Amino acid sequence: MSVRVRRRPYVLKVKHVDSNTSTGRQTILTPARGFRTRLVRVEVQQDASDGRHLWELYFGTAGNIITDQKKGIDILAIPDQGSDSTRTFLRNEGPRGLRDEVLSGRWRGTAPVNAHKIIIEYTEEP
Repeated sequence: MSVRVRRRPYVLKVKHVDSNTSTGRQTILTPARGFRTRLVRVEVQQDASDGRHLWELYFGTAGNIITDQKKGIDILAIPDQGSDSTRTFLRNEGPRGLRDEVLSGRWRGTAPVNAHKIIIEYTEEP
């Protein structure tokens, strides 16, 4: 007897968002209704000289990453005129949010004066 494994289609999605310029929480990705976000990679880029900043990345709507540490993904250190990213996760291995749970981020410490570019690579799962 042979068993057939039916794999789900793997569709990588990419979204570009401009960051806010305050230390408040920002929703950077909302999954399609009834789906979960599986993170592949997030990169934050600083185009104009603005100093070094820290960016918190987490699932949910908490005010910061410390409020619900189980949902924390990473804290990125963005150098002056540089970029930083999370590690790149393999298929089905990245952090996954709950159904309909947003991906959030916020500046830790001092917020930048200029908006930064946030590039999110992800998949959506039922």
